[in-house]
Amino acid sequence: MNRQNENTVPLKKGNYLAPHFSISSFDDLLVGITTYDAPIETGVWHFHEIPMISFVLYGSNTEYRKGGSIRRNSGSANYYHAHELHKNVYDQFPSKHISLELDLNYLKKLEYTEADIQLAVEKSQDSIFTFIRLMNEAQTNDVQSKNTVEMLFLSFMENALVSKDNAQFPPWMSLVREILNDRWNENISLKELSNKVHVHPTTISKHFRKFFGCTLGEYTRKLKVEHSINFLHSSNYSLTEIAYICGFSDQSHFIRTFKSMTGYLPKKYCSV
Repeated sequence: MNRQNENTVPLKKGNYLAPHFSISSFDDLLVGITTYDAPIETGVWHFHEIPMISFVLYGSNTEYRKGGSIRRNSGSANYYHAHELHKNVYDQFPSKHISLELDLNYLKKLEYTEADIQLAVEKSQDSIFTFIRLMNEAQTNDVQSKNTVEMLFLSFMENALVSKDNAQFPPWMSLVREILNDRWNENISLKELSNKVHVHPTTISKHFRKFFGCTLGEYTRKLKVEHSINFLHSSNYSLTEIAYICGFSDQSHFIRTFKSMTGYLPKKYCSV
């Protein structure tokens, strides 16, 4: 046996290497929140005994797996097969991750394969909102949380698996996405988009949900909230300033939209 295998750490359900973590078990699904507050020695080869999805809420690390390494930055989601060997070297602090551990028998009951889970993780455009809401439910943990956590997972899977791959986007729809992402803090009208991509407004409206899994208005609000999350983590701007920078009509509109998409009020989210 080589030295790497001798030093491998197996992690049972609900166990992590992070110096600080909390777990909330909802029968077949377990939500774990792990935090690295300050630099410590990391990079231990380990594996989890059940499959899991891990989301980087903030911070970053380099992850090593068989065959290479990947950079895990804020907003990235990754799937781990049961017993898949890996190690993480953290270099930005504080770092916080949200994990969703998945019971294999539960997945079989739903007729999901591990390949389905991995594909959903790769395709999902809503990982950040799914996992922030999972964290919120884990912290709330009342009589409705079990059902809510399961619904969040099922919605995550369904929306990702039915959405179109990037390669399936027609050129004009790819241009629509590019415009919306480049001008995320503006309020672009359907008519303006139509003029930019030379496609009738009805055609854009008709096909938008098929490619993005939501309406045009929902998509633009998601972009604004996602960028606001970065400002809440990395700046000293007031809520009024963030609302203005992110293109909301006022602070109240920002707070309402943020709460509806994440489950948190912005000030409460800043303390998680």
